[in-house]
Amino acid sequence: MGNIKKKAVPLSVFYLRYLVYMLTGIVAVIASALAVFILFEANGIIYPANYAQEQAKEAKEKIDSTGKFSNKLVPPLCKYALFDQYGNVKEANINGRALTDAWEAVNGKKALYSLIGNQYYYTTARCSEGYCVIAYRLIPQYKLPLLRKYLIPPQNLILICSLCLILFIIVITSVCFGRKLNKKLSPLIHIAEKIQNQELGFTITKGSIKEINTVLDSIDNMRAALKESLESQWNMEHARKEQIMALAHDLKTPLTLVRGNAELLYDTKLTKEQEELACYITKSSIQMQDYVGQLINITKNGYKTDMQKTSISLFVNEVIKQAESLCAIKNIYFQKQESYSASYFMADKELLMRAFINIFANAMENTPKGGTIYLDISSQDNYIVFKTTDTGKGFSEEALKHATEQFYMEDKSRSSKQHSGIGLYMADLIIKQHKGKLLPTNSDRTKGAEVIVKIPVLIQSIY
Repeated sequence: MGNIKKKAVPLSVFYLRYLVYMLTGIVAVIASALAVFILFEANGIIYPANYAQEQAKEAKEKIDSTGKFSNKLVPPLCKYALFDQYGNVKEANINGRALTDAWEAVNGKKALYSLIGNQYYYTTARCSEGYCVIAYRLIPQYKLPLLRKYLIPPQNLILICSLCLILFIIVITSVCFGRKLNKKLSPLIHIAEKIQNQELGFTITKGSIKEINTVLDSIDNMRAALKESLESQWNMEHARKEQIMALAHDLKTPLTLVRGNAELLYDTKLTKEQEELACYITKSSIQMQDYVGQLINITKNGYKTDMQKTSISLFVNEVIKQAESLCAIKNIYFQKQESYSASYFMADKELLMRAFINIFANAMENTPKGGTIYLDISSQDNYIVFKTTDTGKGFSEEALKHATEQFYMEDKSRSSKQHSGIGLYMADLIIKQHKGKLLPTNSDRTKGAEVIVKIPVLIQSIY
């Protein structure tokens, strides 16, 4: 015969099973306690609960019959007090409030009193000395005086032991239930870890609890949907990489032609302005060819930053040259102001320069011809701060919230459609790779857009 698959049960039944185990153990402890009590009584280890009462009655009858009192007549399990006819104590082994209660018992006002938490009953005998009051308890007591002296009453001892055993059973049952339930839940934890690591080709084995199986079914459906989605995403990513590589390779040819033709212009007679423009074209084409090469390499192998100790003054000079070149192309004025004291920072120069080119390009797109772009460079705490300000319409409130999001293109105040919405997004990513901050805002001075970039500097280089 093949293996018989166990039927799944509700979680409530699983819990009730352990509850039954617990209750069975508690009932067993109670039954055992009663059995021990009966066994002790049967073997003469303890006296019955009414043993002291019978002894007190016998002592009363002897005193009543003789009319004389002797403390030897008082049973060992009883206490006594001897009063004269006026209530004065002549002899007693009880004291304090107990003596007052004993005399009230003679007068019939009180039948019992509590002494140190133990309830006493009374019987009164008339004798020649006055009145003898015998107090006794209706509880089981040890037969041996030594046990009565050093141990708590047997019923209390058995009760405490029983409660300890019951507590032990509750703890053990709870621990076993917890471990068993944790074992039942372990597939969920294991599956969650696999999904977190994007290992989606596994199969799910169901357990013996219905509710957990229901969760497993939902997770399995989610796994299948996630696997399909990720496979589609991976295929799209692979196709996109191939397209980017193909496009990058295709860009090489026109860039080479642009660069070659620009260099041929040097063989002709050029004015100073034309020579300057040809120089811009040549430098830009070389830079673009470098970007294309990096793009191909990044698409193949992924991007790795090359962080090096970089001279801030040299980097600032390069940033200014790039800004001046870009502004000259669009007939935009460029003004700079430098007031920094830091000397070095850690940077990937080419990558960080690309971020600033994106920021300048964004500012140029939204600055009208004849406008001005300002670049202020300063030191602030442990940062070198680049503040790029244009004289355009500025960011709208919505743009200030989303300007660094990928593919965000503002529709209201900055309405240029000549960009793809990734300029500030890419700049923000690059700045974050340098542990810096990019903060878009609006300028109080020009009412245009203002982009603040903060890059941490090497602290030891600040004078």
